[in-house]
Amino acid sequence: MTEPLRLGFIGAGVMAAYAIYPALHFAPIALQAVCDLDEDRAKTIAAKFGPGRWYTDYHDMWQKEALEALIIQMHPGPRQPIVREALEAGYHVFIPKPPAMSLADTVELAETARRSGKILMVNFQRRFSFGVSRARELMAAPSFGQLTQLFCSFCSGKYDEIRGRGYDGPAHAYLLDFMVHHLDLARYLAGEVKQLALFHNQVDGGIAVALALEFMNGVVGTLQLNSQRIWWRNYDRIELTGQGEYIVVDSLWTLKHYTQAQNTFTENYSDQRSGELTGDGYALIEFVEAIRAGREPIAGIHDAVETMRLYQTIYEAIQQGRDGIILLKE
Repeated sequence: MTEPLRLGFIGAGVMAAYAIYPALHFAPIALQAVCDLDEDRAKTIAAKFGPGRWYTDYHDMWQKEALEALIIQMHPGPRQPIVREALEAGYHVFIPKPPAMSLADTVELAETARRSGKILMVNFQRRFSFGVSRARELMAAPSFGQLTQLFCSFCSGKYDEIRGRGYDGPAHAYLLDFMVHHLDLARYLAGEVKQLALFHNQVDGGIAVALALEFMNGVVGTLQLNSQRIWWRNYDRIELTGQGEYIVVDSLWTLKHYTQAQNTFTENYSDQRSGELTGDGYALIEFVEAIRAGREPIAGIHDAVETMRLYQTIYEAIQQGRDGIILLKE
């Protein structure tokens, strides 16, 4: 049995309460205390999910609690210095995506983690979702053969002033807060990107991005990404074509596996958020297991640097109006 990880949680906002606190029970975690600038929120969350201990100053929490690790659930801008400080203070840290506001800031965090010898994991939870995890297992079977083509569609509603707060406009918010998920999944499923062809448009604050990708291993892929659909609808679709088999993942938990002999359709539950199906719970399990084993986790900060390198390339090209072919690696 893995010894429960003594955890402090900084942040008690809507997304933390909706997705991360309810998923803590999946992992061997002992939540010690909650910290938030809003005293009422800290009290409420601490009473609901933890032992009831709460703080409005994270330094007080660090001084009074015997913690091994922290979850820091905040916007990436103000989170950056706190993550650095936490690593330097000797804590392992778990943060949401995006890991930082830019590639340069992500590299800074990776260097801080390396110097401190502590684990910094980024919650790219779609890697751990039911559909993606099962797809990876099927792709590893000899009958699937080599992956030859990948398709991802990841679309949201428009980022308004509230959702886009802290970013350089709604298009930037979509690219960094939302699109980065499937840039990360493309790398996780198909490998590093050699070159891409980028085309995009922006209409009334919404953005549409079409990407054609060539990976270092010869796989080719396409990504359909836009913020002009409807919020709170199923918006993940992944198609994986092997030499002999074909996999379709919808909404992270509906999986269709096509083979020569038979087709297998697996639908796990309904259209509701679950830490098991969307991956948050299993991401937390991976965080604890990596700490206990003394190894780099799946979706660690050093791997996240490469996802952010891909994001930064695309963002800068869009900012400069440079649609077309972009070479990333020789």
